[in-house]
Amino acid sequence: MNIVSQMCAIAVMFVIMYFYISQKKIILHTSKAFVEVWIAGLLSLFFDIFALVAIEKRSGYPHTATNIICKLYLWTVTWVAMVAFWYICVDIFRKKELERKWRKRLWIFGILTDILIMVVPIKIYDSDNIVYTYGPAVIITYAVTVILLALILMLTKKYSQAINPRRRKSMQVWVALMFISAVIQFIDKKILIVSFASVIGVLILFIMLENPMANIDRDTGFFNLNALFEYMKEAYGQGNDVSIVCIRYGSNENDFFTREMEKSIFFEVVSFIESLPDNYVFRSSANEYLLVFENTDCAEKTIGILERRFDKPWGGDNMTMLFGEIYYLRSTELVRRPSDILGLFQYAKRNRAEFTGRGVMLINNEVIEHIYDENSVENEIIEALRDNRVEVFYQPIYNTKTNKFTSAEALVRIRSSEGNIIPPGRFIAVAEKRGLILRLGERVFEKVCRFIVQHDIHAMGIEYIECNLSVVQCAYDHLAQDFIAIMEKYHVDANDIVLEITESASITEKKILLDNMNALRKVGVRFALDDFGMGENNMNAVYLYTPDIVKLDRSLICGIDNDARKQENVRTYLESFHERGMQVLAEGVETREECDFLRSLGVDLFQGYYLAMPA
Repeated sequence: MNIVSQMCAIAVMFVIMYFYISQKKIILHTSKAFVEVWIAGLLSLFFDIFALVAIEKRSGYPHTATNIICKLYLWTVTWVAMVAFWYICVDIFRKKELERKWRKRLWIFGILTDILIMVVPIKIYDSDNIVYTYGPAVIITYAVTVILLALILMLTKKYSQAINPRRRKSMQVWVALMFISAVIQFIDKKILIVSFASVIGVLILFIMLENPMANIDRDTGFFNLNALFEYMKEAYGQGNDVSIVCIRYGSNENDFFTREMEKSIFFEVVSFIESLPDNYVFRSSANEYLLVFENTDCAEKTIGILERRFDKPWGGDNMTMLFGEIYYLRSTELVRRPSDILGLFQYAKRNRAEFTGRGVMLINNEVIEHIYDENSVENEIIEALRDNRVEVFYQPIYNTKTNKFTSAEALVRIRSSEGNIIPPGRFIAVAEKRGLILRLGERVFEKVCRFIVQHDIHAMGIEYIECNLSVVQCAYDHLAQDFIAIMEKYHVDANDIVLEITESASITEKKILLDNMNALRKVGVRFALDDFGMGENNMNAVYLYTPDIVKLDRSLICGIDNDARKQENVRTYLESFHERGMQVLAEGVETREECDFLRSLGVDLFQGYYLAMPA
C-alpha cells in the first residue's frame, strides 16, 4: 500500500491552513468558499487513505463495509469538484438571491449524485501491488467530476469579465492538473496522484488568491486597496450598506522633518488609527486611510475622535501640528459600482472648496449625483471626440458701420449619441476640469480652419471668424505653436482669424498668454477680449493685452436703454477703447431698444439673438 503522496498532500494542506488562519484577514464569500475547498480536499485525502486501508484489510471486515468506505471516497471526489465549481461561481453570483438559488441547485445535484453512487455496484481490483476500484459507481464519479470540471472551464470563458482574472487563471490551471493526473493514473494504476493534484490546486488558489498577506499593506499592517475592492464587491453583492470615512493628513510646507521625525510621526498616526474601534482600515495612499464601518453611528463617533486628535500636536516633542482632511461617505447605496468608491473620494479632494470650507466634507447624495453627472458629460466629450460628433455653429456679428454681417463667432456644440445637441454650458467646465479642453479646443480650431478653406468667406462678406479660447488654453505653453501648425496645414490666412481670450488670474498664466499672443500676432492673428465687465480687473486686462476688439458682456448691455448708470459706464468705456484704436462689440443684444441705444452710443459691432441665432 503506497500512501506516501497522500500523506505529503495532507501535510501541505495543514501548512496552507496554518498560514491562512494565522494572518489578519477580511472574511469574504471567497474566503468561505476557499475554506470549503480546503475541507473537501482534506476529506478526499483522508478517505483515499481509508479506502486503501479498507481494501488491504477487507478480509477481516464485511464486504459491504469496505464498499461503503470506498464509495465515501468517491463522494469526496465529487465534493471537491462541486466546491471547485462553487468557488468559481462566487464572482458570478454575488447577489444573495442568485447565490442561494444556485447553491441550492448544487446541493440537490450533489445529493442525487451521492445517492446514485451509493446504490450502484463498485468493484475492487487488488493484484500485483496494484489497488483500485472500478465499476458503475466509479464511472458515475468520474463522469460527474469531468462534467463539473468542464463547466468550470466554460464559466471561466463565458463570464471572463465578471470573474477575477487571477481566479480564472488559477482555476484553469487546477482543472488542467486534475485532467492530467487522472489520465496518468488511468494509464498507470500504481500512480495514485489525483488527490495530490487537487491539493496542488488548493495551494495555487492560496498563493494566487487567498493568501491574506496579499491584502496587507506592509508598512502599516492595514488592509490595502486590493482588499478594499474585494470587500466592496462583496458588500454590493450582498446588498450591505456601509459608511466610509477618509482621513488624509499632512504637514505645513514650511515645516522641516528629519527622516527619523517623519518616521516617528508616521507610526504615531498609524498607531492612533489602529486604536479606532469597529472598522476595517484600508491604506489608499501614503498619508491617506479609508475606514469602513458597518454602523453609521460608529462612523460618526469616529469622525469626532479624528477631529479632536488632529487639533492637537504630534511627535515626541508634542510640537508638530498636522492638518487632517476628513471626507465622509455616509452611505454607499447611491454608489453604482464598487470601483467608483476611490473616484468619489479623489473627486471630493480635488473639489473640496466647491462643496465645503473647513471641517468634514460630507459626500452626500448631491455630491454623488454631481460626480456621476460630470462623469457622464466627460464620457460624452470623449466619445464625441472619438466619433467626430464635435460640431461648430456660427453666430453672425453685425457691423454698425457697414450695416451688414461682416464676421461670425464659432461656437462649439457636442451632439450626443442620440442625436441631441449638448450646449457648451454643460460641457465646457467639465472639459476644463477633466483635462479635455485642449483636445476639444484644437478640434474646434481645426474645424474653423477647414470651414474657412472650404467656403469663400470673403465672397460671403465675412472678414474673419472669431474662435474662443478657454482659460486653460490661454495658459498652455504650446498654444501658438499648435495653432500656427494647424493654420499652415490648411493654408489659412491668419488675418481671417480672431481669437477670443479670457483673463487669467495667475501671473504665470498671464505671461504665458502674452507670449502666445505675441507669437500669433507676428503671423497676423488678431485678438478679442471676451466677457468685459464681468471681472474687477477688466480695464487692467485691456491695458495688459491691448486687444483689437473688446466684447462687452451681456451684464453691461441688458436693459441699457432704461439704465442711466449702464449708459454712463458703456459711454466711458467706448471713449477709452476708441482712443486706443480698439473696436467695441456688444454681446447678448436681445431687444430692438438695446440695439438702437447702443448704435446711438457708437458701438462698432453687435452680436445677439435679436440680430441672428447661431447656425
